[in-house]
Amino acid sequence: MYKFIVLSNATANLYEKLTYPTFRLHLRVLDSDNSMVALGVHLDSQPVGLALAQISQDKKSAEILSLFIVPEHRQRGLGKALLTSVEKELRLHGCSHANLVYVSNATAPFFERILKQCNWSTPRLRMLVCSGSITNIRDAYWLKLHNAIPSGYTIFPWIKLTEQERYFIQGLQAISPWYPKILCPFQEEEIIEQSNSLGLRYKNQVVGWMIAHRVALNAVRYTKLFVKQDLQGIGRAIPLLATAINLHLEHNPNTKAVFTVEADNTLMVKFLYKRLAPYLESIRQSWGSSKSFNLIE
Repeated sequence: MYKFIVLSNATANLYEKLTYPTFRLHLRVLDSDNSMVALGVHLDSQPVGLALAQISQDKKSAEILSLFIVPEHRQRGLGKALLTSVEKELRLHGCSHANLVYVSNATAPFFERILKQCNWSTPRLRMLVCSGSITNIRDAYWLKLHNAIPSGYTIFPWIKLTEQERYFIQGLQAISPWYPKILCPFQEEEIIEQSNSLGLRYKNQVVGWMIAHRVALNAVRYTKLFVKQDLQGIGRAIPLLATAINLHLEHNPNTKAVFTVEADNTLMVKFLYKRLAPYLESIRQSWGSSKSFNLIE
């Protein structure tokens, strides 16, 4: 008989293989991290399912990071039961809203059926998730545009960003936000790829950046490409991206590049399919869904 349990440090280690490596660290700090909620499903003490969620700082909402049932135990209602159980647990913690994201694959139709059964919102296309060996793009003609920046602009290694510039970027953002939070250059700094993370200055003021992260030994993620709004236009970003790719080819030629493009960023989607798609090995769709629910008294 299947049993559902709320996991703790003592029990979670058996379930690590049921989620992505990125999330396994969360399972090791459940007793001390009150933002994490983990539910396991086992049959005769054998782990067969896992749900992992993270509660927001305001404790009103949560993101379901991972939901997985071992293939041999699917088509038995476990996925729906596990999602319902984690919803209930989040409500007990005071959450009234939850969201999740997933990438299209062979199992996506089954997962979407579960979402519909549990009254989640109709999935919305969020991002395009792309990857490919960096050497595939070596001969792209537009990589020669790395020097095609107008007078007054300078591309520099991000590690050369001064403390004064850092404070300026953060201070201006606090007073009058000038870049989307998702493009903040100061996230995941512990895994930043120094060899090809770059900044863009205009008249000695930082106005953009291309921040990359080493997400695996063989993979560099191009995470944050941004140019200040009044200077935007793909023409400003191309030299920044081209320089980053050329440095990637120079320093880490045996790795792959991964990146995402927001589905509603028309300009970047057009650039993706026109300039990048021929060199990619994979373009997958990332979808998002959400649900609001009443709190448990």
